[in-house]
Amino acid sequence: MTRPLRMLSPYERLTADVVIIGAGSAGCVLAERLSRDPGRDVVLLERGPGRRPGPEERDLRTLPIADHARYAVRHVTDLDGLTAARGSAVGGSSAVNGGYFLRWHRDDFADWPAGWDLDAVDAAYSELDGIAGSMSVSPVSDDELGDAGGAFERYWSTRVPVRPVDARWPVVGVNRVLGNRSGMLRRTAAEAYLEHALDRPNLRVLADCEVRRLAVSGGRRVTGVRADRFAVSTGEVILAAGTLGTAQLLLVSGLEALDGADHLDAGEHRGLAVSYRRMAPAEPGMVLPTVVHTDDGLEIRCYRDDFAAFIDGVPPSGPMVEVTAMRRSPVRLVAGDERVRLEFGEPSPEVTASMRAGADRVVEMLRSREFAGIVVPGSASVAAVPGFSQHAWGTMPMGVRTDALGAVHGAEGLRIVDGSILPTGGRSGPHATIMMMAVHIGNRLAGLG
Repeated sequence: MTRPLRMLSPYERLTADVVIIGAGSAGCVLAERLSRDPGRDVVLLERGPGRRPGPEERDLRTLPIADHARYAVRHVTDLDGLTAARGSAVGGSSAVNGGYFLRWHRDDFADWPAGWDLDAVDAAYSELDGIAGSMSVSPVSDDELGDAGGAFERYWSTRVPVRPVDARWPVVGVNRVLGNRSGMLRRTAAEAYLEHALDRPNLRVLADCEVRRLAVSGGRRVTGVRADRFAVSTGEVILAAGTLGTAQLLLVSGLEALDGADHLDAGEHRGLAVSYRRMAPAEPGMVLPTVVHTDDGLEIRCYRDDFAAFIDGVPPSGPMVEVTAMRRSPVRLVAGDERVRLEFGEPSPEVTASMRAGADRVVEMLRSREFAGIVVPGSASVAAVPGFSQHAWGTMPMGVRTDALGAVHGAEGLRIVDGSILPTGGRSGPHATIMMMAVHIGNRLAGLG
């Protein structure tokens, strides 16, 4: 950071034109855009520490999301032994994730509301991943694939189309992963957007503070936020705390727009793990170098190694290829004392059948000549039940519960700009698309296009 983030005195009260909750992938973009107007006073609040993760935490050969990690929090679920980890840092989950930065497919935007035409979507994506783009996006190189990634691409390239390595729009077929990175370090939203704005006198970034609830007048008008040590009064609150963090604040704040609900319905990506044993240890490298997208909505993910190699304290379970259904599978986000709890419903019979068929294809792949010398013969096994991708989305979708710029129907002074407002699922992970939304909405709110 170019200057330290400000800490507040106990019980201090602030006023601002706009308060943004969450200095993550979306919040950093919005803070930079909205503070360009020197007459607009912007406060950005982050629950994580002010010190941004250093090189050791941003190393793409690790996932710093263990139970007691400095820059992550975990949410409980009703799946045995599984929790959902989200970034808790200036930079949010962009500071702790695997560096995956793939666009959605063009036809994933077909049912988005007016104002989200493909030209606008492409322009916002291109700011992030284009030549000299803000997120320093580059493809995994051939020598970074690892032996399993190389075998995976050789196997599928004779069966399905292959996206050119430098192309940005994905294809149904092989998609070499594009990463938000500088060499082998994660490129975070804070580096890309927030650092350039920190010297603006109208932008205050307050770290190490967790907002507990929204201040609401008459059930409809949001007038500010309440945290443990301070309060902020404002003309508009923008929730950018991620789908899980935003859901907790919506559920505990007494908004009439939620009709007293104690939970919100979301979508998730459920996945079947196909595990196997290696004949020799994997070389260190990026967690996920290459994927295949299928015409029935699967993302087949060729992970480099056992997750135990990337996350401290995780028990070994073997390297795997995950068959992930990118269609919406149901999960309820239930209000808790501090964090929402995730309660999973069963994927539809169609999604389950698709995942099972995809897992059978992966077992066949692992038995192929391309994987000879990598996989111990006969060691492949398919999980009995699906896991999930920690990508909850769509609790307050645009066109249904919010407008095309995230303003909440039935509330005043409240906007949401994070995965909560995704109106549909996509055939890639959501990180690049959430940042794309923040770029587009930030530009519109700032009068930049």
